[in-house]
Amino acid sequence: MKKRLWYTRMGIGMIIASMMLSGCQKNPDSSIVVNKDMDNLIEEAQKDGESSVDMANIAGAYETYQTALSDESLGVTVNVDAKVDIPEVNQMSIFRVQQQKISQEFLNKVIEELSGGQTLYDAGVTLDTRTRKDVEEEISGLKAEMENMKANYGDEAEKYMPDYQQDIDALQSEYENAPSEIVWEGNESDGLLHSVAEMAEKEGGEGFYQWEYSLNPNGEVYYGANNGENDDYMSFFVQNNEERGNCLRFRRGKHGYDFTAIAVVGSTALDTIFSGIWPADEDRAEEVVSAMYGGDVELVEFTDEPTTISEEEAREASDTFMKNVGLDSTYQYYEGGLYSEVRDIRKGEDTREGYRKVYIFRYMRYVDGAFVTFDATSKHEEGWNGDDYVKKDWPVECVEIRVNDSGIVGFDYNAPLEVTETVVDKSNLKSFDEIKDTFEKMVMITNAKTDSELDSGVTVQVNRAVLGYARISEADSYDTGLLVPVWDFEGKVTDEYGSEYMGSVMTINAIDGSIIDRSLGY
Repeated sequence: MKKRLWYTRMGIGMIIASMMLSGCQKNPDSSIVVNKDMDNLIEEAQKDGESSVDMANIAGAYETYQTALSDESLGVTVNVDAKVDIPEVNQMSIFRVQQQKISQEFLNKVIEELSGGQTLYDAGVTLDTRTRKDVEEEISGLKAEMENMKANYGDEAEKYMPDYQQDIDALQSEYENAPSEIVWEGNESDGLLHSVAEMAEKEGGEGFYQWEYSLNPNGEVYYGANNGENDDYMSFFVQNNEERGNCLRFRRGKHGYDFTAIAVVGSTALDTIFSGIWPADEDRAEEVVSAMYGGDVELVEFTDEPTTISEEEAREASDTFMKNVGLDSTYQYYEGGLYSEVRDIRKGEDTREGYRKVYIFRYMRYVDGAFVTFDATSKHEEGWNGDDYVKKDWPVECVEIRVNDSGIVGFDYNAPLEVTETVVDKSNLKSFDEIKDTFEKMVMITNAKTDSELDSGVTVQVNRAVLGYARISEADSYDTGLLVPVWDFEGKVTDEYGSEYMGSVMTINAIDGSIIDRSLGY
């Protein structure tokens, strides 16, 4: 049943991704958006003269920006009541960046900080073991599905029964040969990153590591877990994957092992119902059940994993961890709070669908006094390149930490960057007046409703306009990119179907005024 549910969650993840991309639809042919040559951009950044605006005057008297726009033909209404956030810096620059691998040294630090000295085992072997209990639960699940089909579809269900019975017979055969419990002794982890190709040949790792090889044939992997004694379950996962991104993940809890070995490097979509995250002071469990499981699941709250500490105490623990692993000089606190979070437990004593309340803190790269602004959309490329089919992602760099009364119970280090060069030390920037004019010209076009048959339209609400950095790159390059100054207009888009997207409504290059499509990376 867990495997079947996993495929459901993958489908939901694709829905979320499409929702995120809906705010970045294909740009129209306009000089505002098509002039994205990197050499020209750098030349523009180096210009002096009348068009150059210093940081002290970039936004003039704007502390807030308010306007209301609508276009009946496009089906869009825009309401802006935004705080204008400008970093207290004398200049902003352009930096060249590239993806950085997770190092063995960094992995060692994280394990030392978070494992509590517990022995770790090769999770690709141990947690992939299907015990008799696992097989028995799957058999019970299939039998329940059969009874449900018969009850709801009568004679029509009979044509599906032979397939169900065939699956049950196969599982019954597997049950006879399955171990009664996981064998831990002899499967201790060496704590080292290995090539995925090497691990795919490992005895006992045929299932997990060969699956990992299909997703990351040329990369590196580490997957470790403790033995879950005393209802203390923890796991660590690292991948260096040139096609999907590099990451390190850690989870800890009392009910079972959260599944950390996901090839997709995704950031937490805070307060997005399909992601299973919502503010802890709101009662939205039923909405989550409906969105994630179709309403067929009882979502329990794991109250034995309490979060009674204050946000200040949780932040202190989080900041101390960042310092101890050496990330505090690169990243600073960006946003977060207390949330309810659905667990993805695949292995353990209690694999019920449930949630816990936990602090989630996001940290972003902080460059000379300015943040790289957050947006959950990864750069994505998919299609034929000659005889090869290319599918690549360059995810968003960020750090996420989860804290409850037990301490650090979650850590994600997503798609780290390495700054290789300062391309322009002091960049020429456009004034906020010019930028907001571009926003007003383009926000309705880029959010035009796509289904003209529906009476409802698209509404856009913007509550923040912030000057920071964003990573951009050329359309055909995954090797390097540029961190450039941008204006992010943040808020919420509700499309004609009622689906909501929260995040960056529009990102505008602060140097040349072009619109940046985060999914394209430029």
